[in-house]
Amino acid sequence: MQFSPQPHAGTPLARRALTLREGAFAGSSHLQGLSDGFMEERAAGYSAEARATLVAVLRDHYAVQGLTEGQEAQLQALAQPGAVTMTCGHQLVLGGGPLYVHSKIREVAALSAQWEVPTRPVVPIFWMATEDHDVEEIRHISFEGKRYSMANTFEGWATGCIPSEAVWPLLDALEKDWGQHAALAQQLKVYRAAYLQGETLADATRRLMAHWHPSVLCLDASDARLKALAVELWTDEIQHQRMFSTQNDAPWTAQGWEPPVDVKPSTLFLLENGRRTRLDFLGKGAWQAGSRSMREEELLARVQNEPETLSPNAILRPIYQECILPNVLYAGGAGEMEYWLQLIPYFQERNFPAVRMHLRTSFEWWPSASWRKWQKLAPQNLSYHSSISEVREAWLQEEGAPESGAFPVTEALRNLVKKEYGTYTDLERSTEAWLKRISNEEERMRERARRSVLRSQRERWEAFLTVKSTQFPGSVESGGVGAMQERTWTVLELAYHFGHAPFQAMEDGLIQHLDLNEGMPFLWAWMLPEPGE
Repeated sequence: MQFSPQPHAGTPLARRALTLREGAFAGSSHLQGLSDGFMEERAAGYSAEARATLVAVLRDHYAVQGLTEGQEAQLQALAQPGAVTMTCGHQLVLGGGPLYVHSKIREVAALSAQWEVPTRPVVPIFWMATEDHDVEEIRHISFEGKRYSMANTFEGWATGCIPSEAVWPLLDALEKDWGQHAALAQQLKVYRAAYLQGETLADATRRLMAHWHPSVLCLDASDARLKALAVELWTDEIQHQRMFSTQNDAPWTAQGWEPPVDVKPSTLFLLENGRRTRLDFLGKGAWQAGSRSMREEELLARVQNEPETLSPNAILRPIYQECILPNVLYAGGAGEMEYWLQLIPYFQERNFPAVRMHLRTSFEWWPSASWRKWQKLAPQNLSYHSSISEVREAWLQEEGAPESGAFPVTEALRNLVKKEYGTYTDLERSTEAWLKRISNEEERMRERARRSVLRSQRERWEAFLTVKSTQFPGSVESGGVGAMQERTWTVLELAYHFGHAPFQAMEDGLIQHLDLNEGMPFLWAWMLPEPGE
């Protein structure tokens, strides 16, 4: 497939994040271009002990499944004193998640390849959100209008601890419906090989990503050895609630928006026996986890003796990441970027290195049939992001179709009725009811006329609907905007439409077109079929 950068001015893509980045946070060091000096300084500030621990943890986590050749090379590179990381992350969504998860991963792989030099390896890391406990968000796979779900029996579990076997009924259902489709059958074999008996969703995700992205390392940061590297972070949050005290909502409230995270005094969870419980700070050294009362002294003892039982919430997680990795860049979507922008006052107060906050590229994938139809529609000067209702109205006006909501016949009759019967005051209600019936009929007639116009343009209308149904799933059903394709499509759709997952073409395009020397640019790109496809 061909990588084709697109202009994003005037589209709704990442609008809030771009507004904040180019306004309230303009000039922030976190949004400046990368430099060799910054990366070398970051590597020098990362201790040899932390590096050795990180490498050992990763090697242990891959011990059973083994490392790909590319992952082995990355792990050896990470062990070098000058190595740094670039990172992205996501929840453990079944089947690998929506396509934007994979675009993030390949983006950090592309950027790592761009910025690596022999004396300074740059290692791409996918941070698996194994401690996230929103099981409802991760337990579904939707495909071709049907939702396949894992049983909802793990509420409150850290998702990385859920056993792989829980996914088997979902895979059975997919195989029953799609096992005869060659490309999908091959993809389902990949799933079967990942969700193995006796393992967890964390293990399965690690296997899936090794298959699709064999040069990227997956990190499960729930390991006690990594938690121990962040002892100072846990201690500071318990004693001083630093994240809460450094918050500044002004960049959001100035726009009339709510900040992305409503930060509470506590940013910690208790993680025990695979279950995650929010810790609430009650004041004066008192804490509570569910119905369980705790004292500051008990939590501080856990920091020293059982750090793996403490878990960061969504706003503290990036800080934990920066404590345990020699990280120079985080690539995330618009929502994630707002989280990261909200962290800038904290980074400044704690004098953390200015990790670069990169807004990931958004991708649209074009099946051949949709692309051919869009090329025929191109002379119509359509906006790609126009809703179905907007285009319908524009084309009706173009053909002189009756305007919706107007009642010229009814209004003309109203004058005649008033002239003929207006003097009979006791007929007022009857004449209004009569006119109402006429207006209802006129409304139906005008809609019939509008449909007649659309039928006369049937070919281009059906072409437009074909494009919208693939590029903005849900738009045809709703008559509205629908969802961006990358938020609903998964690897299954790639297999269904293209026969495979062409991630390498996506990465090659990113290597060619992304340039982080001048700042943190944002790309929007189309993946187009090759000529003749």
